[in-house]
Amino acid sequence: MKRIIPFLFSFFIFTSVTLAGDCFSDPIYERDWNAVITTGMRVRDVACMEGSTVLTTVPVGHVVHVIAETDGWYKVQTADGTVGWSGQWLLEPTNKPFNTVSPTTPAPTNEPLYDIVGNQFETAIRYLKEKNIIEGYSDGSYKPSKSVNRAEFTKIIVEAKLASNPVSSASNCFPDVKSSDWFAGYVCYAKNNGIIGGYPDGYFRPAETINLAEAAKILVNTLNVSKSSTESSVWYKVFIEALQNKSYIPNTFQSISQKVNRGEMAEMIWRIKENVYSQPFATFDIQEPSASDNSGALMSCADSNIPSSVDMEAVRTKWLQLYNNARAQQGLSAYSYNDYLNRSATVWSEYMNDTNTMSHKRPGQTNYYDYSIITKWFADLGLTFANNYGVTYSENIGYGTYRCSDSDCTQEMIDAIEPIFNAYMAERGTGYTAHYDSVMNKYFKIIGLGISVNTSKEVMYLTVHYGTELTSNPGSVCE
Repeated sequence: MKRIIPFLFSFFIFTSVTLAGDCFSDPIYERDWNAVITTGMRVRDVACMEGSTVLTTVPVGHVVHVIAETDGWYKVQTADGTVGWSGQWLLEPTNKPFNTVSPTTPAPTNEPLYDIVGNQFETAIRYLKEKNIIEGYSDGSYKPSKSVNRAEFTKIIVEAKLASNPVSSASNCFPDVKSSDWFAGYVCYAKNNGIIGGYPDGYFRPAETINLAEAAKILVNTLNVSKSSTESSVWYKVFIEALQNKSYIPNTFQSISQKVNRGEMAEMIWRIKENVYSQPFATFDIQEPSASDNSGALMSCADSNIPSSVDMEAVRTKWLQLYNNARAQQGLSAYSYNDYLNRSATVWSEYMNDTNTMSHKRPGQTNYYDYSIITKWFADLGLTFANNYGVTYSENIGYGTYRCSDSDCTQEMIDAIEPIFNAYMAERGTGYTAHYDSVMNKYFKIIGLGISVNTSKEVMYLTVHYGTELTSNPGSVCE
């Protein structure tokens, strides 16, 4: 089956960027959630500052309903019924109710955890609820398909271990964990007892989502799952094998880098706590990389979420050919792939896929472009770049529909991503050349391409990372 290819893209570069006046015409995604206004805002008739008409003004602290999104903008419904566009940077999620019920809002219910009825993890979720290990949301839902973040996972795993709240100091365990945070006691207990650690910069990042490899390590170490004493150069191997040897990993996991959702988290804890071996389970064959093939191991890690029907080496070869042919016509030197950038680009594509949002905004970022946070994001992966006349790195992103059920879908993937490159190049000579400038920047030498595929939604997310040259020796970024 062939694919249809609408696409969109965006970029950042470590130089000054002017956002005001840019109008967006990217595809619009449906949304359905509330948001609280943090700074006050104007609601406009189109997703654009320049040339738009202000329909109404919403004061600080008022709640609106988000119904759609395009790059950098939300379409909102206000309490008086006005529908229009406002910048994402003016809104933050909230649990406060919106006083006009949207047609897509679930009807109120008195049934606790009403949205798990019939879910494949219902038994596990109800078990954890009965043990007071988990709680639902204020509207009575559990949201089993929502990705679990580090704060939530830590709280639940500590309660699963202790069967009670921890007695622990809740201050100064991480710079980004305040004693007033609801999760502070759990996080500090977990840190003090060696259950979790922070990032290389010392921060905990409570809002970051957690993948299977990370969850496996915490589950095995916290709930005392027996593991092999055999050492491995792949840090997560002993933890994944400890779980899969007991059939503890649900068969919903397709890769070790896949994000854990709230239903899967409950299922794994239930299986471990009750020694459940009879449920469908997933297994992974984790190979030891050879000493002479570090880049190959890195590439394999970067592409662990790509369908086996796609030859990513061929896809990257074609992508690089497009770039270097264009650069050669302008007398510019050729790009070469850097495996660390392939991996960092894949990390961001997977994040966009998990959050169903195409954006450059890293977790905790409020401004659409915040180079200090993005630079720190790269640093957390061990990546720092040479500063060449104020230029260090750049990022272009893209999105497209991808469908293929053939045994070999390589050409379909190439066909899906090539229009994104063509769109970058089509900016030449126009009033907006940001993506084209990244492709043709004379100071960039290395490039990385990362793609994340959501087969159920038939979409793919693409990230391109460009760099001058690395000034760090990151080791294995797959950890």
